[in-house]
Amino acid sequence: MDSDVALQEEPLTPEAIAACREYQIVRWKASTEESKQAALKFQPEPSDVIITTSRKAGTTWMTQICHQLRTGGDMDFTEITEVVPFLECAGDLGQNCDDKQRAEPRLYKTHFTEASCPKGGKYITVVRHPYDVVVSQYRYHADWMFRAEDIEMNLYVQQVSLGGSVHLQLTQGYSQWAPACEHYMGWWPRRHDKDVLFVFYEDMKEDLEREVKRVAEFIGVDDTSAVETAVKRSTFDYMSEHREQFNDNVLKAARNIAMGLSPSAGMQCSKVATSGGKRHLLNDRTRALLDAAWARTCLPVTGAKDYDEWRRMWHDEQPCTP
Repeated sequence: MDSDVALQEEPLTPEAIAACREYQIVRWKASTEESKQAALKFQPEPSDVIITTSRKAGTTWMTQICHQLRTGGDMDFTEITEVVPFLECAGDLGQNCDDKQRAEPRLYKTHFTEASCPKGGKYITVVRHPYDVVVSQYRYHADWMFRAEDIEMNLYVQQVSLGGSVHLQLTQGYSQWAPACEHYMGWWPRRHDKDVLFVFYEDMKEDLEREVKRVAEFIGVDDTSAVETAVKRSTFDYMSEHREQFNDNVLKAARNIAMGLSPSAGMQCSKVATSGGKRHLLNDRTRALLDAAWARTCLPVTGAKDYDEWRRMWHDEQPCTP
């Protein structure tokens, strides 16, 4: 494909423009402005752990790992957001982020960028290949907030994930929905800070036990049994067997009507999936635009030509262990 053509957006019909804009408005209503502002004002304790990721980069997976570590295996919740508040939505769900939690350390999850994330706690940031992030995001939201026949995947990535020509600027001074690359670069300069743990999603897939041990050390869990249990209960097979506990249904039940959706919208879709294996659904034009976003946003900061080189670079920085 000609490079000039590759860097152009998919042709837009009036129907596609309307569907993309309607979806963005629906998604913005997943939490109220009051709830978002309350989240921005939250003051973490030094021991609090905030799991901060871009969308579909491993938030739920890391949340399960941390909760299993701090409790030694608690699964007594209907949906995990009940025990680990989602900062932006906590107010809408009647949760007080200052309350004590089931176990220590207190845990929170968020999609806030580094610039917007409440300061004062400890932070686990998970990064994932941008190709897999956008595929996973599309497949999850197409089961909940819009119909796949109304917005094709490549059109979605170009217009929504990458902020194309019909992207609506709905944020007010902060970004809850920064593209993955922008989110990553906010945390990258802090990767060596003692209060930040930098984790690659692909490393979790490659060696879950190793990454769980890193998380345990970071959040202060020194219990071999808890680590073993966390590893077992954070596998894809285990979480898939309990997928109803990781499906955002608490949020959906509270916000679907306000979002203009059916009360049952998305109730059957799960966040436990293997969408990372669907990269082939991205066409050459979309890949070129994603690569261009990397070159524009990440290359100047990291010096890495692509995500895979960046991951290798990060591993090369790590101290050797005997």
